[in-house]
Amino acid sequence: MRKQCALLLLTAVTGMLLSGGVRAASGDYLSPDLRARVEKLKADVAYLPTDTLSMTERSRVLWQWANAWALNGGELPVNLTQTVAAVTAYPELAGRLPGLIDDYLFEMTLLDETPDALGSLVADPGPFEARAWVTIRQTYTVGSRDIQTGGGFVVARHFMPNYGIWQAGDPEGDNFVSIESSNAEVSFTADSVPMTGMHGGFRGSRPALMFRLVTGTLSRGDTVTITYGDPRAGSRGFLMADFASDRMPLPLYLAFNDDEPFLTLPIQPIRITGTRFAGLAGFAPSIVAPEETFTVSVRGQDAAYNRAVDGHPALRILNGTDVLARLPASEEAISLVTLSLPEPGAYHLTVETRDGSVRGSVNPILVTADDRERIFWGDTHGHSGFAEGIGSPDQFMTWARDDARLDYVTHSEHDIWMDDHEWNVLRRNVNRYTEEGSFIAYLGYEWSVRNLRGGHHNVLFRTPAGRERIPAQFFPTLSRLYQGLRATADTEDVVIIPHAHQAGDYRQNDPELEPLVEIMSQHGNFEWFGRMYLSHGHQVGFIAASDNHISQPGYSAPRNSSLAQRGGLGAILAREKTTDAIFDGMKALKAYATTGDRIILDVTVNGTGMGQRGAFKEEREIRGRVIGTAPIESLTLFRNDEVLWEADYLTDTEPDTGDSGVFLLSFGSDAAPYNPGDNPRGWRHWRGTIEIENATLDAFEGMDFHNAFHQTLTPDPDRPNRFDFATLTRGDTSSIRLHLSGIRRTAAVTVDLEETRESGGAPPIYRAPQTVPAAALTLALRDLERGRLERTLPVDAYTDTVALRRRIDAGERDLSFEVADRSDRQGDYYFLRVRQANDAMAWSSPIWIGGFPKQ
Repeated sequence: MRKQCALLLLTAVTGMLLSGGVRAASGDYLSPDLRARVEKLKADVAYLPTDTLSMTERSRVLWQWANAWALNGGELPVNLTQTVAAVTAYPELAGRLPGLIDDYLFEMTLLDETPDALGSLVADPGPFEARAWVTIRQTYTVGSRDIQTGGGFVVARHFMPNYGIWQAGDPEGDNFVSIESSNAEVSFTADSVPMTGMHGGFRGSRPALMFRLVTGTLSRGDTVTITYGDPRAGSRGFLMADFASDRMPLPLYLAFNDDEPFLTLPIQPIRITGTRFAGLAGFAPSIVAPEETFTVSVRGQDAAYNRAVDGHPALRILNGTDVLARLPASEEAISLVTLSLPEPGAYHLTVETRDGSVRGSVNPILVTADDRERIFWGDTHGHSGFAEGIGSPDQFMTWARDDARLDYVTHSEHDIWMDDHEWNVLRRNVNRYTEEGSFIAYLGYEWSVRNLRGGHHNVLFRTPAGRERIPAQFFPTLSRLYQGLRATADTEDVVIIPHAHQAGDYRQNDPELEPLVEIMSQHGNFEWFGRMYLSHGHQVGFIAASDNHISQPGYSAPRNSSLAQRGGLGAILAREKTTDAIFDGMKALKAYATTGDRIILDVTVNGTGMGQRGAFKEEREIRGRVIGTAPIESLTLFRNDEVLWEADYLTDTEPDTGDSGVFLLSFGSDAAPYNPGDNPRGWRHWRGTIEIENATLDAFEGMDFHNAFHQTLTPDPDRPNRFDFATLTRGDTSSIRLHLSGIRRTAAVTVDLEETRESGGAPPIYRAPQTVPAAALTLALRDLERGRLERTLPVDAYTDTVALRRRIDAGERDLSFEVADRSDRQGDYYFLRVRQANDAMAWSSPIWIGGFPKQ
């Protein structure tokens, strides 16, 4: 009976998703039935405003109406679909929702009855160079409805780009924004209004610039030009964001008067390119056979991971000192070269300019004659401007295929911001970009509710044909998501992956639908999240993803204080690069997670591989091999939730007799929530001064410093042994390498930490972000025990760490290990954590011995 009810519900909802998009014979974009309901809704709201009793029914008609409009090519008001989702998924907002629903009904009525009322908008399309001072004009032409005094234009700001903070008060200053009209009888004044959502403070309000009309009336045909970075009075211009995009948002809203709501004007496609060549990156398959031909992709990039606007100079690819290939200079940033390697072994190729001034690395390549599964790299979690992100779906796919050189990808937009037209675009893109054997795209979306109702989960489908999303708008709890997917799809064709940022409910798991758990993204490192699933008895594997929001999946730099580190990657083991083989690998838990480096990882227990369950045996042989992108710092083997074995390969444990050395100063913080079921702790910011006493500081460098806005190293020009620093951690460590000479017995590293405050999206429910007090530490080199010294810093329930280690001169990038264990317990599970010298990490999926999984 429950299954029948679920099918009836799904039939009704599928009807809601599809019924409005069929054009009636009369040419109306609404079907006759939906047109009748829309007209009744208009009359009802004109007679009686929406309240908490009527908002559910009205929001469902609004949902169908909006999707029909979108399917007909119309632009939807920002946040309309999210407001409909909030009616069922966010009941705590019930008091605010009726007014929002009526505002959107007003806007949809205007679009429906007088579509030319909003006029038209165009913008300078570019291209403009990233992080340059630019001047951009957006010109609005008034439509059929006049703009009266009190109305005007809100120059809203997308919450994600790091472009300049505009202002309208100082024409000579940076980021000056001006307004002018073809109608000489009108004038404006600069005002501010509170804005929330993606074009405001996101989770709270933020003042937005408004140009309010104070005299005159704007009528049909009048134009209004808003200039960002108006240089006419001496301004340098508008400082552009540091990342390339085909659709950089400069949102504008329109108010016809001071009594009606702000109305959405369409985001204009403004193109931003990268800057000059500054670096190199190479991508290759992780496993090939001897003499097998394969492709290496070489990418010229600027300092912010964008494609270099000037391409790349002449290059060469090397194996050690042997030149394997030479590439001519190219105006294109990406070049492809075909190679083969004759001898088995692990290869670490490099790519460099002919003069050696710029060098990059290629991911490790294992050449083996063994008949084994290959490693395929992908990103199952990323966003574009279809949700609260930036960029087009096409940029998302081309970046994944060409820039990140991924094997597979999922464009998993938030369902709360997605309409039916956008879902159709994602479906078409899967068919358009998938090329079996070369690049695999999967249709998917992110089911987005708060952790109190199940948390965020990415939903992937094996194939796109006939797939409909089970959205939060109508399935607002995790159990309903499971139920809805089971009722509409074969479980073999669905993969659900929860993530920790808006934490999935680790108490629940459908073993046929949810084989993997995302434990790392640009939001932080969340090993604790995967361990919570395991400790609750779920048989799940580990995967990482980017959660990138600027259409740059698989290979991107951090951009803000929430998405503050490089994105992760998911490694899937499969025999071939096909849609079915990789999807079957996900279903079979044949996966592992990395923080973005393509680390080769192989772990077995009694010959049973990652994600699998082996036969019970008391004696266990755990074997593995790690081929890193950098020297391997440590390996940690877990049995169940406890450390079974650990090896440190980087710390120099010998007694120090020299007067020089290399040291790693590492900062670390835990991210696991203190309260069960809560979201993780936010980013721990480290900021202050580091000074070397009784030794000479010859050089220093950050190991994982990819966030130019929150990770900085600034020398003190007057004190060469001192520098200022800033970094941040969330479930990981951030390290600075120190090169010291002239070390005396009293040498020490002093760290003065400023007061900071935790930050990050999806704030915890029970424990608010805390202020971290200032602290002063002295780490004396003579106090190092076996090459290591650690200090702890309590922050209420957490203990953060600052550690100093003497590092060996060179570390191993290719390590094998064997560990013997014995246990009489059925169902033990083992997994491996890898740390590298560059702070990159990897985690194997667990391996179970004996016992049986949940059914």
